[in-house]
Amino acid sequence: MNICLSISDVDWSLTKDVFSTIGTIGALVLGILGLTTWKRQLKGTSEYELAKKAILVTYEVQLAIQAVRNPMLHLSREEVESGRRIEEEQRIYDERMKILYQKWAELQTIRLETKVIWSEPAHNCFKEIQDRIGELKGAIWLHFWMKGAYAGPEATVDNSPERVAENNKIIYFISESDDFTTKIEKSVKAVELFFRDKVRSK
Repeated sequence: MNICLSISDVDWSLTKDVFSTIGTIGALVLGILGLTTWKRQLKGTSEYELAKKAILVTYEVQLAIQAVRNPMLHLSREEVESGRRIEEEQRIYDERMKILYQKWAELQTIRLETKVIWSEPAHNCFKEIQDRIGELKGAIWLHFWMKGAYAGPEATVDNSPERVAENNKIIYFISESDDFTTKIEKSVKAVELFFRDKVRSK
């Protein structure tokens, strides 16, 4: 049995609706694919920016740590002459530490953001730099304690030359290869190693 259809037998309104529906579905599929690609690119860009920021602010924290360790202290002559030399030194270190804490607070915010994306390993890579800040803070406290800043009149202060010299290795930046500078560099490397590939992959 042969069926022959002529052009006049085709229901053009139905055909038009079918092609219109196919076109709409095609446009939707292309739109979804485009949106998925865009979201993937946006996510990649956001992660790249966060990784770059993590490294950059870590460098800034490193500089702030070394600024605290600067052996040059510009003391107020009036304060020194009035017998308040230790208090003047404390003021200078307090100002330096305040700048360091501000930078560390900024890095802590970034640290939490990285933990959301890359979980605990991202959070942990900052631990060493946090430890260096803690060591420096403790060394500054000990520095002034050995100078008698916190001790009462009857207190005995262990300020032997050996102990002072050991503490000074943390307090004062001597060279790019001094022990504490090397430890700071190692702490920064831990952050660099974690985020390096995330920056380079962009």
